[in-house]
Amino acid sequence: MPDRLHISVVGPFAMSRECGTTVAPTGAKNQALVALLALSPGMSRPRRWLEDKLWSTFGPEQASANLRQALSKIRKSLGPLEDVLSADRTTVSLDPDRTQVDLLEGLIPTDKRTELLEGMDARDPEFEEWLRMERAELQTRFAQATPSDAKGILINCQVMTETPGQTRMIGDILTNQIGESIAEQIRAWRQSNADTEDEALLPSDVSIQCEIADMNDGVTFFLKCIHQPTSRILYSRVHTVSDLSQVLGWEESVSRIVFEAADTIIGKLPQVLDNNRPESRATALSRLALYRMFSFERDALREAYGLMNQAYKMDENGIYLAWSSLIRLIQQLELSEDDPAALREEAIDLHYRAMELASDNPLVHAIVSKVRGTALRDTIGVLDLARNALDRNPASAFAWKALAEAKMLGGDHDAALDASTRACQIARTSPFRHWWDTGHCVIAIACNRPQEAIRAAESAARAAPMSRPAHRHLLALYALEGEYDKAQAIADRMAKIEPGFTLDRIVNDDSYPVRTLRANGLLEPIRALL
Repeated sequence: MPDRLHISVVGPFAMSRECGTTVAPTGAKNQALVALLALSPGMSRPRRWLEDKLWSTFGPEQASANLRQALSKIRKSLGPLEDVLSADRTTVSLDPDRTQVDLLEGLIPTDKRTELLEGMDARDPEFEEWLRMERAELQTRFAQATPSDAKGILINCQVMTETPGQTRMIGDILTNQIGESIAEQIRAWRQSNADTEDEALLPSDVSIQCEIADMNDGVTFFLKCIHQPTSRILYSRVHTVSDLSQVLGWEESVSRIVFEAADTIIGKLPQVLDNNRPESRATALSRLALYRMFSFERDALREAYGLMNQAYKMDENGIYLAWSSLIRLIQQLELSEDDPAALREEAIDLHYRAMELASDNPLVHAIVSKVRGTALRDTIGVLDLARNALDRNPASAFAWKALAEAKMLGGDHDAALDASTRACQIARTSPFRHWWDTGHCVIAIACNRPQEAIRAAESAARAAPMSRPAHRHLLALYALEGEYDKAQAIADRMAKIEPGFTLDRIVNDDSYPVRTLRANGLLEPIRALL
């Protein structure tokens, strides 16, 4: 991966390479020039604009000469990264693909006294005015990001039916399970209908409504979620069951609708809630973090961890610690950082903290079971956590995946395959469905079901074309089946999406993250491509 330039503007100015070597130029004017570029749109500015900000009291010719001299000194300090800075007759730029700026990465310091470019004095009135405005913008971000008490999102659960008794109870079960699935992932409270008109209800943020009607072919449910202040519909779905026992038994299609409804609603909440509410900002940050995490790409995993950390600072909810623990585990498994042992230890520490803070959250149980299984090989503990998650939320694809991996760890491959199949079906409409498909592929391989493994891996690759784990397994599986043209095409694809990938590495490097393939002897067929 190309070396990158890291620039810190929050607090004292600093510049470094990816390896940590300092490359900041000497001189306030030179550092100010880099800061101006780093905080400019597209990291690019016209020469005249830069001259006006740093040499506003000089004539045009002298200002232009000073700029050329400053650019020369900056290039010299950059050393191997000198090509990150470019300049032509009209424009000066930094390469945004190879430049990381702390403020642009969403960093908000915890100490409000922290200033932008602390101590920088470029001795120019135009620069001082620019810096004053930028510092005011940072203070605005401080105010927006300052955590206040997260009161939680209020969810009203309503059932409308002309048939009382069992039918109404089933509707209550459905709406409350959707509400509970939402509350597993964000801070939220459920609110039932008032029994009488005299009972006052707090104004709710969202209403989950279930209309029930008896039909000739069974009972039909119309589920709808509405953002109450704006009446926007966040989710709606019609579903018919032939028998109410299908709901009580959490039949697969019913579970899928509950999981889909909660996932869709959570994805849309940041668009409708007041952004000044900490639970709203935390929800938006954590959702973005999940998209980054499930890409499995090195920089995206780093960003995911930072976003989840910010979410936790906004709203100290244990679910964000659980996700952070999983991110660290994925970074360890993907060998994306230089110290996998440190990542493992941090994942373990985070999963303990998550359990301490949210011991009653079934999703936390499902997530940390993965960490306990992979990092600690705790067969009994993993199964216990998975069962707890499933008992509390039988409609959770995460809980079923946790059970599948617990059974796998315990050597019950058939039960693992059944649980994984159910998890994949429930998560079929999730934007992260490749997470379940890839896991199912691994379990199918362990169960000696290569065709099922191929179908799962192909599904994962279609859903996430940049997913390295899915493509790694497809490569081995195609080679196993003698489909070498397909295997070679996957190898070519891997070379594009994974820096440093080679066929020799996947076959001969014992540290490469294909443990199940290696344990089952499925890497040998790849040698035909070497």
